[in-house]
Amino acid sequence: MDKREQWFREGAPLFRRALEQLRLADRLPTTEDDYYACPCCLIAYPFDAIAAKVLTTEHVPPDALGGKGMLLTCKRCNNDAGRHFDTHAIKRADVHNFLLGKETNRPVRAVFLADGISVRGEVQSSGTGWLMQGVPKQNDKAMLDAHEKALREASERGEAPKFTFTLTERFSPQHADVSWVRSAYLAAFAALGWRYILRPALDPIRAQLKSDSPTELPLTIGFNPKADSNARSIMIVREPENLSSVHVVIGHYTVFLPDPWGTLSLQELAESISGLRDETGGVTATLSGQVADWPTKPMYLLDKAIR
Repeated sequence: MDKREQWFREGAPLFRRALEQLRLADRLPTTEDDYYACPCCLIAYPFDAIAAKVLTTEHVPPDALGGKGMLLTCKRCNNDAGRHFDTHAIKRADVHNFLLGKETNRPVRAVFLADGISVRGEVQSSGTGWLMQGVPKQNDKAMLDAHEKALREASERGEAPKFTFTLTERFSPQHADVSWVRSAYLAAFAALGWRYILRPALDPIRAQLKSDSPTELPLTIGFNPKADSNARSIMIVREPENLSSVHVVIGHYTVFLPDPWGTLSLQELAESISGLRDETGGVTATLSGQVADWPTKPMYLLDKAIR
């Protein structure tokens, strides 16, 4: 059985049961047909949406950032996130990796200056060195020739050219943050299930995911440049009480989401975190609670715990 079909067959009955337990069963047709909701927009789809490729495999985090197929989202939400938010997260990750001396997945835009002559180009890090090249379509040919001549003449004189470069890759940090919040939200859904994401406390996040630009979503994300880029973890935090949350770590990023019991709103979480944030954007705190396995597929832990 195709994994998308399997995920649908496993998730649809639990979705209906969760709606019944939350007294929201009237949201679905009264027939006994199975329906699976996209966790981002909560639009429910019948099984035929699999064959029609309306329900698609979602990578968490995005594939270009090392993510793996984890769950189903609708094609529209999947594509919109890639276009509006994930591209910014990918560009920011490449810039961060470059500055940290790590390998970059793709070239980063830059401006090279040799003896006062500037050229627009790209630079890519292998982790042990840099590959720099001008982009002909972005430059006047005379400037490229003059830039190359300046470098060549300096080399012939046995001198080091007066050479600098500036990264000019453009991205929106706010859009990039939304991408990471989205990944954390989807990982939490895959681990905990429908009874978690149907809580009203998650409404602000879903509203943001439906928008093509950042809103006033409370900031509950932290960045640690020293963290292991392969780190993945989910913890349901019980202590301290002012950080009761679902704590999701994906590489350099930590996201705090409201806990399954609605202890704190997203705004209250953001206020607690603001006092712990350092100058680099990191959040340092001692947390205790229950650790959940990082999902490789939907696990629905809360849905399966209640019959």
